[in-house]
Amino acid sequence: MTPATSPAEAPYGGLNWTYVLLGVADGTLLPFIPLLLVERGLSPSAIGLVLAACASASFTVGIACAYLADRSLSAERMVVFATAGAAATALLLVFPGAATVALVVIALSFVRSPLMLLDPIALRRLLHAPRTDYARIRLRTSAGWAASSVASGALLQGFGLRLIPFLYAPLSLLLGAWVWRALKPAPREATTPAASQVRLPRIPKAFAIFLVSCFLLGASLAATQNFLTLQIDFLGGGALLIGAAAAFQAMTEIPTMASMHVLTRRLSHRWLFVIGCAIYLAIYIAWALVSDATTAALLKLVGGVAFALTFVAAVMIANDLVPSRLRATGQALMKSVMFGVAPIVGAIGGGIVYETLGSSVMFLASSTLVVAAGVLALFVVPTPVAAPVKDAVVLTPEPAPVTP
Repeated sequence: MTPATSPAEAPYGGLNWTYVLLGVADGTLLPFIPLLLVERGLSPSAIGLVLAACASASFTVGIACAYLADRSLSAERMVVFATAGAAATALLLVFPGAATVALVVIALSFVRSPLMLLDPIALRRLLHAPRTDYARIRLRTSAGWAASSVASGALLQGFGLRLIPFLYAPLSLLLGAWVWRALKPAPREATTPAASQVRLPRIPKAFAIFLVSCFLLGASLAATQNFLTLQIDFLGGGALLIGAAAAFQAMTEIPTMASMHVLTRRLSHRWLFVIGCAIYLAIYIAWALVSDATTAALLKLVGGVAFALTFVAAVMIANDLVPSRLRATGQALMKSVMFGVAPIVGAIGGGIVYETLGSSVMFLASSTLVVAAGVLALFVVPTPVAAPVKDAVVLTPEPAPVTP
């Protein structure tokens, strides 16, 4: 570090590039998993079972890692080990067979679970920064994802899905090397004697109810996002259009997340979450009606706005509603419910409905879940969401400068 770099500025570069590299690595793998599974001969209902198993593995391991990160082990080092394990596991995708690919995809979810610790790592480093800084940093994952998914889609359409492990593995190792170098384990937050004498619930009631809303939203996302890939493929789109659809979403996530400092001046996180759910409702209905692969992919542009609103709002609501000493656990619970438990139900149910009743019924059924998610959040999340006194350091009102 040069003398011109202040301690407050030091973490930003490390966090920025960490999120960029995460998006670049994930963009070579995650958008194409359903397509890879169907290419190996799995039916939609079987794909749903595999994705549900992935979600179950991610949920159990993610919660365990968050528990350890809040108490003893370094979250940063767990992320490094996860990237190395994911790289090694991804290389097993070169072996043929439906059962093989299913087991490897589940194993990948297992070893990648500690990556969910990146958000509590970032929030800890941004403790004395404006809360909108999180969105400004998180948008870099969307930027990396957008570029990577389009480039990967073009390569996979030209050379086949067998290229996936050779794209993902080195990028996963690069992410781990960067985290090892740039994100040193941060010291734990000190607990004042007065705070240590206050008995706080492990999971506040408002947060527990909000998790139900996250579950409903996550189930709808699992059903629609995973099987939209199959629908685009069925309508004549290939890997390139599937990758472009993933990029379309990321392209609109970026400006939406960059505008969070403006939006949060006028709307609470509760309302941002509800508005995001309303946008998802409109998209699901549109997907139920369209019969053109390009149109279905272009609707992901609107999906990027909805994802940015709901995801950033959920992260900040979770950060507000749990005690600071359980920050990693709170984030892991929210993400494990939305992207772990909920996808178990959404993937299985979505696969069965898609195979037996068709895509239109599946999208319309998902719309009822997202309506319930928005209505529940509207009534259970306090507004405005006020951080506890010990977390007041994140309430700096002025917006952060735009980081390059």
